[in-house]
Amino acid sequence: MPHENKSFRLLRLLFFLSGSYPKTRKECTGFLGIRNSAFFNYCNEINNIGFKLRQKDGKYWVEADDKPTQMLANLLHFSDEEAYILAKSIDTIEGHTLPASRLKQKLVAFLNHDKAVEAYLKKEKPEIVSILNKAIKNKKQVLLVNYASGNSQTVRNRRVEPFGFKDDFNLFWAFDTDVMKNRQFKICRMEDVQETPFSWEFERLHHSSPVDVFRNTGELNKQVEFELNLRARNLLTEEYPLAEKFITEVAPNHFIFKAPVAKYEGPGRFVLGIAEDVTLKGDDDFLEFVKDKVLLINFNHTK
Repeated sequence: MPHENKSFRLLRLLFFLSGSYPKTRKECTGFLGIRNSAFFNYCNEINNIGFKLRQKDGKYWVEADDKPTQMLANLLHFSDEEAYILAKSIDTIEGHTLPASRLKQKLVAFLNHDKAVEAYLKKEKPEIVSILNKAIKNKKQVLLVNYASGNSQTVRNRRVEPFGFKDDFNLFWAFDTDVMKNRQFKICRMEDVQETPFSWEFERLHHSSPVDVFRNTGELNKQVEFELNLRARNLLTEEYPLAEKFITEVAPNHFIFKAPVAKYEGPGRFVLGIAEDVTLKGDDDFLEFVKDKVLLINFNHTK
């Protein structure tokens, strides 16, 4: 069973509840993989460390209404990987002294990121990020101009309802009104974004799906497992820091990685790139996926 300490879960929940839209209890428990009773315990912890947890119509969010917390929130945006690394750093603080406790409270305050868009505006495509952020706050639909989709292999306009950023504002969650589904969109894959006069129509359907350790989005309903030597273990954790939670050392310099994933593409690319250092185990569907990729490579090589 992968180890997740209380500090890490609290960091993740604060990050999750400080996003662009309120979350239901089911979304929160599913995000953390905890029971309802544990969720309410974490809600109490959030209030105890000075945050204001709000609830209305079965949805929860964290509100930062003091200026120091808002100023900290403007500085940084944390991805799940960054939050995990930060949580590990917090847990290296020795003892339970008052200064250590205060430092933890200050560090978790950074996870409120609603206004952190300002820090991104000096990067590429600031106008796009600014328009999307405005649409999220005003609950407006936008038109993604010439969006290049890797899934459908098409380039076309998309009318969407954006409702949350991820990954340092390189990605955002939106409800695609054409296919009636929630999807992640990448800033780099669009030529432009245009404001529309239309308000959200499908807010009740807005829902962000989990992201696996290989940064693929979707329901975590697939399982992968493989053995790694020390070199493979180091490469895996360096490229995908969250993978460390799912690694067990079974012998000196010999490890097992076992984790739920949304798609096979991420772990498939990893094992194919370092095939001599890994041994596949379990999950026949994943084994077939890798075999098909190997056959495709061989076929393309012989053409």
